[in-house]
Amino acid sequence: MAWDFESKPVEIKRVIRMTPDVFTSFYRNRHPIILTDIVSAWKPIRAWSPAYISQALAQVKEKWTVFVAHDNQHFLNHPEVTKKVEMTPEELVAAVFRAESTQDAALKTSYGKENVSPEAPKSDANAENITDKCTTATCEQKVNRRYYLRSFSMPKPFYEDIFIHSQAKHLLDSIYQLANEQFLSEEDWTNSESKDVDKEFDKLAVRESGSHKKDKSSCGQSCSLERIQQEADAEMCDSNHCKQSTKVEDITDGNPREALQCSDCKKEGANESYPLHADMVDSSFAQMKLPTRFEIGCKRIFNQNTMQLWLGSAGNVTPLHYDRNHGLLSQIVGCKELVLFSHEDTNNLYPYSSLSDRSHTSRVNLRTTDRDEVERFPRVAEAQRYHCVLRPGEVLYIPPFWWHDVTSLDPCVSVTLPWDLEAHEDIPACMWR
Repeated sequence: MAWDFESKPVEIKRVIRMTPDVFTSFYRNRHPIILTDIVSAWKPIRAWSPAYISQALAQVKEKWTVFVAHDNQHFLNHPEVTKKVEMTPEELVAAVFRAESTQDAALKTSYGKENVSPEAPKSDANAENITDKCTTATCEQKVNRRYYLRSFSMPKPFYEDIFIHSQAKHLLDSIYQLANEQFLSEEDWTNSESKDVDKEFDKLAVRESGSHKKDKSSCGQSCSLERIQQEADAEMCDSNHCKQSTKVEDITDGNPREALQCSDCKKEGANESYPLHADMVDSSFAQMKLPTRFEIGCKRIFNQNTMQLWLGSAGNVTPLHYDRNHGLLSQIVGCKELVLFSHEDTNNLYPYSSLSDRSHTSRVNLRTTDRDEVERFPRVAEAQRYHCVLRPGEVLYIPPFWWHDVTSLDPCVSVTLPWDLEAHEDIPACMWR
């Protein structure tokens, strides 16, 4: 590596037994962290062998679009340097998990050192010069070829292995704020492996409000019930022709309809509630059970449509870029090396123009040995690096807008669980460009 950084890289901390309050106070939107005791207990760690992966992919479709490249110094999903091929699951898995000794045994890390990850294959002296045995350019190209499958949603067989109640609960118990909220009962999530989280969330959101008690102080409840209050303001009781008591604080735990009783009726001790406004009879508000944080967490983090599967060869590179969302990179098979930079170093990393379709990527190639290129980007040396080697069973939290560069040290299978910024979370000022 030609870059002469002014400071040493900071190793990303590994923790066991994270709690939501600690995560929110010290890491969320602030700093990357590796959690070692969550994904390690997941079904994919035990079950996702090459044969299993091939069979699961084949259940979804016969052929997959795969990126194939010879130039690993560029982002693989880029039309200028990467082409796409159609491959059967059997062909893809065979290409990714072929004997690493042929081309990957002497794989170097981005720091130019030998791969020392615990899961990495050892160098094979007989295979170090494998390309020398090829007598044609075609043979050499085939040996150096890298494959990368990136799904833009999680294929159903894999999703069912990930979205299991106990696994989701463990993750959300560790990082997602669940204070003063209830978990779903086991009865609600029987056979949860086979459930669609979007459908379950929608169903739960309109479940009868009396199914279980809610926290009176819930901000979400108050906000939603304000809409009921607004629609009911002009209503009159048929029996007494008096205005309804529509204060939010009058709304009871058991049923929002009780808040719409007329005040005179309440004084008389009547128990019957007045029917809702005609426009609200068919509204979901009439039966709303506001979702718990667990349900919201499942909707946001365990969303099949945003979750992604990454399957690729040793040596694959995803050059320096950032994402606009929270991210959990879960490592299932093999090891990945990551170099990260805070969004505060954006000015030192020379991103593409904000008008470009590559505005979230850097013009800097961290692997370059070209001194002329280094001289074109002098401020890179001022940036503070963060570093880790992510092992199977570990999950790395990457805050929004943090730059990261990824190298697959082995044939790898990873899962990303992204979720969007919430309303109260601000975009860093340095990212408004």
